Amino acid sequence: MSEGLVPWLIIVPLICGGAAQCGKVWKRFDRHACVLSTALLTGIAAVLLPARAAIFSGAVLRYHLGSWTEPVGITLILDGAAWVSAALIFIITFLVAVFALGERRYGAAFFFFLMIMTAGMMGVSLTGDLFTMFVCFEIVAIAAYALIAFDGTAAGLAASFKYLILSSVGIFFFLFGIFLLYRDIGSLSIAAVSAALGSPGAAAVPSTHLALVSLCAGIGVRTAFIPFHTWLPEAHAYAPHPVSALLSGVVIKISLFAMLRLLLQFGGQYLFGLLLWIGALTALSAVISALAQSDAKRLLAFSSISQMGYILAAFAAGESVSLVAAFSHAINHALFKSLLFLTVGIAVQATGERNLYRMRPLGRDYPIISAAFFIGALSICGMPPLNGYASKALIGTAMKGSPAYPLLWITSFATVASFIKLSRIYLPGAISARARTKPGVLTTVSVIALSALCLCAGIFGGPIAGMLQRLLQPAVPFAVPALFRVSALLMFTPIAVLGTAGYFLIATPAARSLAARYESFMPNVRTVLVLFFAGLACFVAAGRW
Repeated sequence: MSEGLVPWLIIVPLICGGAAQCGKVWKRFDRHACVLSTALLTGIAAVLLPARAAIFSGAVLRYHLGSWTEPVGITLILDGAAWVSAALIFIITFLVAVFALGERRYGAAFFFFLMIMTAGMMGVSLTGDLFTMFVCFEIVAIAAYALIAFDGTAAGLAASFKYLILSSVGIFFFLFGIFLLYRDIGSLSIAAVSAALGSPGAAAVPSTHLALVSLCAGIGVRTAFIPFHTWLPEAHAYAPHPVSALLSGVVIKISLFAMLRLLLQFGGQYLFGLLLWIGALTALSAVISALAQSDAKRLLAFSSISQMGYILAAFAAGESVSLVAAFSHAINHALFKSLLFLTVGIAVQATGERNLYRMRPLGRDYPIISAAFFIGALSICGMPPLNGYASKALIGTAMKGSPAYPLLWITSFATVASFIKLSRIYLPGAISARARTKPGVLTTVSVIALSALCLCAGIFGGPIAGMLQRLLQPAVPFAVPALFRVSALLMFTPIAVLGTAGYFLIATPAARSLAARYESFMPNVRTVLVLFFAGLACFVAAGRW
């Protein structure tokens, strides 16, 4: 494959955005422009598929924009990690766009920002220099501001504003970290900075640690682990349903992948101890918040934070399987959480209600959507043979013997309890004489496709783990664990039993009263900023441990 095709991974979504904008100019072609924009997005697959053979053989494709090589020019790099990231961006964005077409509520402006966000995420994944990564992060953020507030509701506008404030503070520190590295090393190239930091004595320079923690804190806002998570529950809950799926499915994942890449290349392994406990505590505290929610989408939002804690803890465990386990769960979470946000969004749209205690059960009205929801719910609970089981089994291997693992085990059965609670919205109920909305064909196709991917990624979890190992760490010996051995399957039994018992506990009147008081707390902007700086201080202090 020619390296000349690499920039098309960014150019294609920009073309899609231009096609969508034509519908904004010529109103009568609005629908046609949205369809064309979505169809053109398949051009990303036309780039990724031919590159597959080269990437899987260990090749790294580089494209120098304007023929200017590093460190002067911008270099796009398509390696194994970037290929996985780009494939995930394409799959989730395309299926979300198909869902949005089926909803018929979203016009050219929506698809324009959707495609611009996609181009920004591709840029973050492919760039070989820090300043271009900063620019692409800002492209993603600007599109996210518009999409979160797209419905024009007061809650959506407030959530968008909170995201604007916190992400602006975060990106300032990211830029500050870039400044420190450029001042000391004289290059913005990630490869050049990595080589310089690998030289003797480089890690002992105080500004090196400050630069790295500034980068981590800046990206941490976009990744949404505690204490940088406060923007996420409102943003994911009050954004339009396809946007919630996209934010949770890929936006926070691409930020996480960027942070993992910088930590590995810039010698940030000394932060793994801190990240291990941040990840485990994020997983547990966020799932407790999810248990307290009565708003269906806020429950899913807190669950996303919890699952990001799983991924961060698995990565920071530092075992040979850790990187594969983290990427595997990130991919699987993208699939089942996108599915959950879309199916719950359908329920919210159909009932006109967000409170899951007041939502009419829709199991008989929407049997296909109901089945898709339960596939997503069982996936996130780690039920075999679905994809959540496969990646959580890998995380168990990576975390075995870690003192933080009991927190993840408690999180597992609390997750089961929270999704038993949420599943009431798709239990069988009386068939409604007239539902407010009926899912369109494209809407149904998108959720069926995500359901099928959840099932296939679970059944073939072992081969997928082996594939990720070849792409991410080809030089590291790795034996794919037997995911479906009897002992591993039996591990789910106590989690299911304790999760069910936990659900009956939180369903008691006393527990619901306590949860209502806890749920009513929403941090203001001052609290959000205090938590951010507290997190930054923890990272700075980690250099002295």
